[in-house]
Amino acid sequence: MQTPPVDLSGRIALVTGASRGLGRATALGLARAGADVVVTYRKRPDAAEEVADAVRAEGRRAFVHALEMGSVESIDALFDAVAAEPGGLDLLVLNAAATSFRPLLDAEPRHLERTYAISAVGFLRAVQRPVPLMEARGGGTILGVSGADTRTHIPGHGILAGAKAAMETMIRYLACEIGERGVTILGVNPGTIMSDSMRTMLGEAVFATAEAYESRSHPLRTAAGPDDVAAPLVLLCTPAARPRR
Repeated sequence: MQTPPVDLSGRIALVTGASRGLGRATALGLARAGADVVVTYRKRPDAAEEVADAVRAEGRRAFVHALEMGSVESIDALFDAVAAEPGGLDLLVLNAAATSFRPLLDAEPRHLERTYAISAVGFLRAVQRPVPLMEARGGGTILGVSGADTRTHIPGHGILAGAKAAMETMIRYLACEIGERGVTILGVNPGTIMSDSMRTMLGEAVFATAEAYESRSHPLRTAAGPDDVAAPLVLLCTPAARPRR
């Protein structure tokens, strides 16, 4: 991915789910634009450290923290650590999600509880905590990443689509609540991303078929990968993305 024509030098960014896929690509894109990056992970500390090493190779500071987005205690611990070191926050990309892929008629309460704990309850807590940190540094930007399943039917995605739709609605309300505090919050729905997680979910054969379909239906005749989406996310982290009166 080419470095976007923006300068985020002196900015501190945090990306959830940064050990792979879109989160990894976004963390590296922010580093190339000049930002220091807090890299979070849930299961793969080794992968997170690899991302952190790549951030440092760009000449930026990197901080690695475990994060369970379904736990308010974990979220609070993360932002306590961010307040201590690196000492504040300017940019936040909320990208992490997890769910159980099954038809809604087969869903059990525990499946919904887990998904909504991450994409609704955890999401809101992960916005509440950094707003004061951003205010103290003169303002900031928060991006909430949704998915194609809130716009069209994808088999087995009903639970996640409901949770992400709730997140999208909260973003619209939060934009009205925190905009005057100097913090911009934007919802991003990048559509289908042909990532490693998609490959794992679909299996190699189905992934190849889906990738070919996406290539045929995309205006540029190419299936979007993590780097393709990360570049505009980096651009949205600039002051130019803040609404003007």
